[in-house]
Amino acid sequence: MKATHITTSLLVGVAVLAGCTERSATTAPLATAAALSASGFIGDRPYTWSFTCHGGWVIYAFWYWTENGTTIASGSSSCAAEQSLSGTSVRPANANGFTAQVGTTSNSWTFDPAGSFKASLSGSVGDGHCFSGICFHKEGGKLTVDS
Repeated sequence: MKATHITTSLLVGVAVLAGCTERSATTAPLATAAALSASGFIGDRPYTWSFTCHGGWVIYAFWYWTENGTTIASGSSSCAAEQSLSGTSVRPANANGFTAQVGTTSNSWTFDPAGSFKASLSGSVGDGHCFSGICFHKEGGKLTVDS
């Protein structure tokens, strides 16, 4: 009886410890006013992204949060035909740049890490013609990021 109680207590302790050390978006502690830095902003920031596409093929979007040109976090998505996808993630607090690619189109932006950031990029892949029975469908897409 006593061994069962000790084992149960030990398992609960391990679960609590694991929950405290996990840094995923679902279990990480929320930032509070006490976490404000000297520059006046809170650490890592959440961001939302959406990716819509149209056409008859698959198109990919890739994005990269950068610090002085070096990638420090990234994301990606793909979609086909008439589809809209969206999600959330975390922008690193030290990110001061953003690069995105949609199909064959890419662009880069710089911004103040203490401020908000919004970007949108449209691109395409394929050219919509057929040659010798092989068709190269055209697919277009638009990525939007808001942090």
